[in-house]
Amino acid sequence: MVCHQVFNSLKNLNLDFKVVEKSGRFPEEKTFEFYVGYKDSWHRLLIIKFFHGRQPFYRKWIEIFSISPEIVISEKKYRFLNSEEERKLIECLSRFIDAGERIFIEYIYDVETWKALEMGTPPHLTRLGFMLLENGFTWFKDWYFPEGFMEGNPKIQAEKPVDDIAKNRHLKELCIETSIFAEKAMKFIQQNIYREIFESVYNRIEKILNTMCKNMT
Repeated sequence: MVCHQVFNSLKNLNLDFKVVEKSGRFPEEKTFEFYVGYKDSWHRLLIIKFFHGRQPFYRKWIEIFSISPEIVISEKKYRFLNSEEERKLIECLSRFIDAGERIFIEYIYDVETWKALEMGTPPHLTRLGFMLLENGFTWFKDWYFPEGFMEGNPKIQAEKPVDDIAKNRHLKELCIETSIFAEKAMKFIQQNIYREIFESVYNRIEKILNTMCKNMT
């Protein structure tokens, strides 16, 4: 099972948890459906597709989708959005991704990320994107308009650099993008446009500029 241990803490909430593993579309692909339960009632929390790669042609990738921000079962409520489990799941899955490989996360469950992207925020400055940046991903793309019927809902794609040269190039590009967007984010705050969202975006901007971008030339 992939990263199931992240949800062991649900026992403290008197909730049950299980993962259903299914075969994917290809021999190298597995699908994992995560469920939260209470008193024999089960609700699906999210789905993970794990493609193990097909060397030397295709690299490994992971996709997370059909995510429920909150689950209510009888009198029990579990909120996944902004939870410790959400953060640890991304950390855990990121460890499976090697150089040059990618992860996709559907973001419609996360209104903060969705609205920020809708307003032109670079993906790495959103709530979800920043978590990926902290876990070693340096190249980002917003699939806001999937190109075919199999791509599903809008998602962030993030990739790890293939080597240090690519990493430095990506980080320089991110730093430039971050610096340029700082003024726009401040204008949104001053104009009271999604103020809370862009205050969070601006906090990420300051953190990035004062850490990873500090010594960039």
